[in-house]
Amino acid sequence: VWPLTDLQEADLMCHYVDEVASCLDLCDKERHFALVVPCRTAMCPLLLNAIFAVSARHICRVANGTKYLAERYYDECLNELIPLLSDSASVQDENLLAATIILRFYEEMESPTSSPGLQSHHLTGAQAFISAREGNAHGSGLGQAAFWVGLRMELFFAISNSCPVLSTIDLSAIECSLDPADDCTWANRMVRHCAEALRYCFSDGTHQVADYHQMVQYCTEWMKHKPWSFTPLYYRAPDSENSFPIVRVLSDAVGTGLAHYHLTRILLRAHDPITPTLGSSQRRALQQADDEIIAHVRAVCGIAESNTKTPPYYVMACMAITMAGNRFRDRRDQEELLRVMRRGEELAWPTMTA
Repeated sequence: VWPLTDLQEADLMCHYVDEVASCLDLCDKERHFALVVPCRTAMCPLLLNAIFAVSARHICRVANGTKYLAERYYDECLNELIPLLSDSASVQDENLLAATIILRFYEEMESPTSSPGLQSHHLTGAQAFISAREGNAHGSGLGQAAFWVGLRMELFFAISNSCPVLSTIDLSAIECSLDPADDCTWANRMVRHCAEALRYCFSDGTHQVADYHQMVQYCTEWMKHKPWSFTPLYYRAPDSENSFPIVRVLSDAVGTGLAHYHLTRILLRAHDPITPTLGSSQRRALQQADDEIIAHVRAVCGIAESNTKTPPYYVMACMAITMAGNRFRDRRDQEELLRVMRRGEELAWPTMTA
């Protein structure tokens, strides 16, 4: 495949490496999507076209250009990928997994809130690939890196649609201890826990109070035992002139872990099974819940606003706003939340439709 003979395609590859890959490598210290995936394209035309598609779509989103080129590459990918979805051997192919994740990233720039029944064929394929990988999610390599990207995408979809993550993903097979670990592993533990919280909050059936308390306790212990690097580099609380705190962090993984901690707290607090149902006790409990949830929304927005070189933080902030923005009553706060969502739109994500 290399060298490329089309200068425009070379530009698309460079744009992917410079602007897109970092959005996928948030919790990957080896930066597989930036450093490994481009090299793999020399042997995998499907992966190459997936990069061209997502890069062209990203340029279109941030520069308000035409979608024709992106759609052409995207359609070429689907024509090749769909026949492979029923092949069990393909599920273990890291290059196809990476291509599928990249195509899913493309589709999330299109419409993050499509209902589960309207997801395209390759998204179903992505789910199969992800499910096949979760048993070794704590391992290394491109396959595991892609698994974690795919799981974060599942969280975005689930929160946007108020639904649980895929039942085919066995969360119990994913490592979730609180033993000392590097920043990426520590962040991924909270990503996994957020997925578990989504299942608790939005799955049908009876929920055990003991399970709820166990999930809340995990959040508490995760924060208590976090690595020193998860302490913000700089912090300033919100005040009368600033709706959000300043929360400067040392790395993308740290910000991702902290943001998912706050997202999980929002979910669990909003679905507290022991909230009183009548009388003044209910009013007090609901007000306390609102205050706590609002504080967590402010925290996620603060992470985004304080670390603007990491666009996915704005996606996480918009996830928080989608869940709990209606709890804000102050007009200035509401305008600030809207501004954050508009900023997410400017950074290529259709957050205004979330």
